[in-house]
Amino acid sequence: MDSSERNIEEGTRKEKEKDAEDSNSLLYGIEDNPSIPQTVLLGFQLFLSMFSGLIVLPLILSQFLCIKEDISVVSKIISATFFVQGITTFLQATFGTRLPIIQGCSFSFVPPAIALLAYYGECSDDHELYNETETEEEPSWKPKLEEINGGLLMAAVAETIIGVTGFVSLILRFVGPLSIAPVIIILGISISRISWIYCYVHWGVATFTACLIILFTQFLKTTKVPLIGYSRGKGFHVVRSRLFLKYSMFLAILCGWMLSWVLTVSGALSNDPTERTYGARTDINNAVFKDNEWFRLPYPGTIGWPKPTYAAFLGMLAAVMASIVESLGDYNACSLISGVRPPPLHAINRGIAMEGIGGIISSLWGTGSGTTSYSVNVVIIGITKVASRRVTQMAAIILILVGIFQRVCSLFATIPDPVVGGTMIATTGMLISVGISLLQKADLNSSRNLFVLGVALFLGIMLPQFIELNPDAINTGLPTFDKCATTLLGTGMFISFIAGVILDNTVPGTLSERGLSREDYHTLSQREDGDPNEPNLPEDCYDFPFGMNYLRRWNFTRYIPISPTFTGFSCGYPSKTCKQNCEDVML
Repeated sequence: MDSSERNIEEGTRKEKEKDAEDSNSLLYGIEDNPSIPQTVLLGFQLFLSMFSGLIVLPLILSQFLCIKEDISVVSKIISATFFVQGITTFLQATFGTRLPIIQGCSFSFVPPAIALLAYYGECSDDHELYNETETEEEPSWKPKLEEINGGLLMAAVAETIIGVTGFVSLILRFVGPLSIAPVIIILGISISRISWIYCYVHWGVATFTACLIILFTQFLKTTKVPLIGYSRGKGFHVVRSRLFLKYSMFLAILCGWMLSWVLTVSGALSNDPTERTYGARTDINNAVFKDNEWFRLPYPGTIGWPKPTYAAFLGMLAAVMASIVESLGDYNACSLISGVRPPPLHAINRGIAMEGIGGIISSLWGTGSGTTSYSVNVVIIGITKVASRRVTQMAAIILILVGIFQRVCSLFATIPDPVVGGTMIATTGMLISVGISLLQKADLNSSRNLFVLGVALFLGIMLPQFIELNPDAINTGLPTFDKCATTLLGTGMFISFIAGVILDNTVPGTLSERGLSREDYHTLSQREDGDPNEPNLPEDCYDFPFGMNYLRRWNFTRYIPISPTFTGFSCGYPSKTCKQNCEDVML
């Protein structure tokens, strides 16, 4: 009897292990190609998971550009954003890291843009969109956006150079958790100071939207909703899907939008433009939506050409450094959850270079924001178990098509302000938490680390507040220098990053104390050696889709940092040849 019970328990245990293994296995691997209908549906699902992030940032930017009421301009920015991010995503998945990761707008570019726009002063109540001159009528917002895009263009060129030359690995030698975490935390705090502007329009709608996101992502994330599915083998049948978790942002925005519509038609919201709740109405821009054309192909210079300035460049460069750090973490997470080995050095170099190219395209199209990898995309892969590169490319094509449909983008531009504010409550809170979580590798019992972290955070909060209250504090008689210094000191991310890097690399401390263990320090170089414990993967996982025979035939390609045949430099970069020397120095 005991023997039979043991056999039953053993069988039950093996069955549970098999179920667990099946639940963790991917439906489609990175090299798998689903059928065309499935590819379209799964690509549309990826689009839904990221579209909210793509529309929120242009709406935030419009607030400070004083074009919030000009839906035609806002819709053009949203249209260009969708179009450009679709192109960048396709390039990244095809020629960049070749990981199934979506590219999108980065909130890292918001604080420096706001600091730059603060130099122009606040929007007045009777603000006019156009400044009349003798020869032409120029929009007053246009020089502001052109300067932002000019700084973005220069910073994106720098990011491209960092990726193409492999310089990113050298930068990472001096950047640890105590340098990165304050940047992400300050970024979240900076955005939180913006979100209340949208929530203040109608706290009820904003709270409702935020509560729905919390409900869907935290309390109903394991709930499986029965849906009707169809397959050739089973015909019509019931399938269960984690609908609330997959489409949490989309459903929350849709429900918040519907609540605003109900309040509008019921007369609960004021129809007086001077009243606070007027911005929560859904019928404000109906005429503009109807007047917009259905199709419009975005092209460079539509919203103005970039006009670089030193102040804008330095501010955007700080944002680029933050986005690079964010992307490196996303690359590792995406490779892990996709069941492939961590990206080698050449793939990382191409990924950063491709994001820089995406930033260049964004600046030429006038979006006002650079590109970065989307962390939400990694979560979606873990939920759906779909890591197919082909699906990501389909999502990119859908983004491009949506960017061409001007009226659809106009619809997104009419989302009520409190709905946008509600989504920012959840997303900004998560962003701050991510910054805090980066500190888990550092020793927080060390007074040295607490000092570095505290000073970096304090300066990142204090100096921007001082500049905001005293915009003319820096007056050396050199207008260009004054504007650069004002913009940089008004960007908390830049201040925290510089303070964190300087203190973390000058105050005495061990690598393990700083959160930089030898294993982490040599992560990039170890990727070139391979690991027997890593999954057995196709050798061309990170290779170019074509031309590999020529690259392997030409020996000089081993010294090109973005080539799949790259073997590393002999010094200055993590490589096989200098790995032992680095270890000796560290010891």
